[in-house]
Amino acid sequence: MSLSKRASQLMNHPSAIVAGIIKCNNDPYDAQTNPEGFLNFGTAENTLMEDLLSKKLSSQIEIKSEHIQYSGMDVPALRETFSQFAMNHLNIEALKPENIVVQCGVSAICEALSFTLFDEGDAIMIATPYYNGFEHDFTKRFKCEFVKVDLSPTNNFQHSIEAFEQAYNQYPEPEKIKAVLICHPHNPTGEILSQEFMFSLLDFIQNKKLELISDEIYALSTHCKERHQSLYQLARERKLPAHLLYGMAKDFAIAGFKVGFFYSEDNELVEAMSSLCYFHPVASLTQLAVADLLSDEQFLHHYIELNQERLNKTKRDLIHRNDHLNFLPAEAGLFIVLDLSQWCESFEDEERYHQFILDELKINILKGRDLGLSKPGYFRVCFARPEDQIHTFSQRMQKLKRL
Repeated sequence: MSLSKRASQLMNHPSAIVAGIIKCNNDPYDAQTNPEGFLNFGTAENTLMEDLLSKKLSSQIEIKSEHIQYSGMDVPALRETFSQFAMNHLNIEALKPENIVVQCGVSAICEALSFTLFDEGDAIMIATPYYNGFEHDFTKRFKCEFVKVDLSPTNNFQHSIEAFEQAYNQYPEPEKIKAVLICHPHNPTGEILSQEFMFSLLDFIQNKKLELISDEIYALSTHCKERHQSLYQLARERKLPAHLLYGMAKDFAIAGFKVGFFYSEDNELVEAMSSLCYFHPVASLTQLAVADLLSDEQFLHHYIELNQERLNKTKRDLIHRNDHLNFLPAEAGLFIVLDLSQWCESFEDEERYHQFILDELKINILKGRDLGLSKPGYFRVCFARPEDQIHTFSQRMQKLKRL
């Protein structure tokens, strides 16, 4: 029996991120056992904090009978803890625990939103370059459309309200546009959105009667000690229809735990999202471990500060070791944009450089076309890697030349 048409369509359009992971996993770099293997600088993972996390997460948690039986889709203690954590660290006031939905990662939450908030053919505005996974999460199964908002490379792809207005006005069916999806801080540029832009964006959303999806998964992965200003909180203060996404994969470097949080004050949407937890649950013991982590304020203060220091140090080390290359400024995140646009007049050129870096240098990075860009020559480099990998990356990239 053959695959269904749905599955065949999904298989024929694999995620660029997943394809890179598979290639690297088949021949992974190891400084001791496989120094010629693939370096994976294409996946936004943070490996810099494993020393603190392994010790913290190895501590014992109290397991009760309700944790080993069917007991609903989430552990109430985690929702209560996340509400307090969001107030203390994300600058978001008093989330109602009953409106917090916990699912197995932000990708699962995004796909659940594509099912609950949108109908097939509904459109979502998203700035380019964007996180490639959003395309997979929102458009593949439940057929949302993206309205791409092209940010200008002349301004290092900084967000501007003019770009959103232009994209909206040029879209042939504006009545189909239902929402704006924002990643703040931004993936892949590492931009921390300015207050001026955020206020202008909320005016735009209000005027166009759109909804806001605010993904703030990199809120604490800044390269400085600047306190996060939540776009979701600003929208909430205006009583705009807005929905918050957060997860443990980035700021807390535990992608394998698969824990994502959704919050909205649209009670009907929360109920619908909660019903989908049946398909996207998080193990109760995982939830207990995360609740224990997020409730330890002494650990959190030390962890957040050290993580920011290590991210900034590793970014500066990467730039210093590769001073022959042009990287765009990054203020936050686990990544930085490599600019090879002076060598790429077309996407065919971009593909040739991508293949050279992948096949000859054995480094996996994401090319701009997979990030939704309309201009060739930009690549996302995920740098939150151990020092030996930064060193090897830099050695190999010395061989990069004009093709």
